[in-house]
Amino acid sequence: MIPLFLTAQKELHLAENSFQVDSFTERTFEDFVEKVIPESQFIFIGEQHGIQEAGIFTNIIFNWVNPLGFETLCIETDAILAEKLAYIASLERPLEAAKKLNDTFPYAIPFYNSKEDYSLFKNVVDRGGHIWGIDQTFMAQFRLNLDHLIQNTDNVLFKERLLPIKKLAFDSYAQSIAKKSFESMFWTTYDLATHEELMALSTNNEEKDILYHLWKTKEIYGYNAKKEYYQNNNERGKLMKANFTKYYMEALKKTELPRVVFKLGASHATRGLSMTNIYDVSNYASELAIFNHQKSLHFFVAGITGEAMTGNPFAEKPVAAFDNTKRLPKELQVLVSSFSKKYTIVHLAPLRKYAYGETYSEAMKKYIFNFDVMVLVKNAEPLSPL
Repeated sequence: MIPLFLTAQKELHLAENSFQVDSFTERTFEDFVEKVIPESQFIFIGEQHGIQEAGIFTNIIFNWVNPLGFETLCIETDAILAEKLAYIASLERPLEAAKKLNDTFPYAIPFYNSKEDYSLFKNVVDRGGHIWGIDQTFMAQFRLNLDHLIQNTDNVLFKERLLPIKKLAFDSYAQSIAKKSFESMFWTTYDLATHEELMALSTNNEEKDILYHLWKTKEIYGYNAKKEYYQNNNERGKLMKANFTKYYMEALKKTELPRVVFKLGASHATRGLSMTNIYDVSNYASELAIFNHQKSLHFFVAGITGEAMTGNPFAEKPVAAFDNTKRLPKELQVLVSSFSKKYTIVHLAPLRKYAYGETYSEAMKKYIFNFDVMVLVKNAEPLSPL
């Protein structure tokens, strides 16, 4: 049983370090951002996928920090897709081009495929910014990357071999939709003999890098299929760190201290041991910031209640209602029960010095140490399809 004075102390600490707003443009929120941003080299926005408010929040933060030298948005795609998204965002009618890409390669873009996402991308590009994609190639994306290789190679033999493989990838996707089976997608069919043949035929490093990532994707999904979940998450985390490092080393050639805003799923935005029990790219960057005499800032943005775009090709409906109230630590359930505004902001960092013994639940401690700021959204709205 937790002593009453500890319960009161806990509630006092949470109340003192939280507030409500209906908009991120309110002065109360702006004053708060002004307080927590200084000396940040990396800003992580760990989102609940599928809700509009995560993108709105990212746009507000990017606008705030862009004059401070933040010119890069880092997202949960591979490099090929990030390049395409940035190009589309630079066009006069980006939504038309984005819809065309989505219609040609359905579900190739699992996390960034909505009107709100392209509003964010356009804002970044219009400000002269860059988009980095540090994640794996996703299972439904093989079609897009194979097509990219075909469209951009001047190697006739390589192209001729890729054409029937691309057709297989499209056929496999159609079968997966019909069977409602992720295992029917092309990542299971792409074998070592085919991979080695393509690697031998390719004649430049860019092509070989794309092929390397296709094979790495097969490896990562293979661990998941065998229920080796730690290995799955750890290999994906290692790949994200390697891809980030590649971008970062290039950026160092142009600027002494690259500053980056990350928009990733919440499990990839933690400081310390992540929700999947690995030291993810976010922890890697947090240590890099310390090396550079800077800091990293980690936001958690999620809905309390509302609706989210599912992003699942087999889902009966593209949008699903949710209620995360009971999934929150008990301390937060009590806190938000009396709040009426759209957003509840909890400054977690000051709570760490009190997070000992039984002052907070273990679930609450996890958030306190993984993130600096929590943004909880009441009646979240789903992303808008293209």
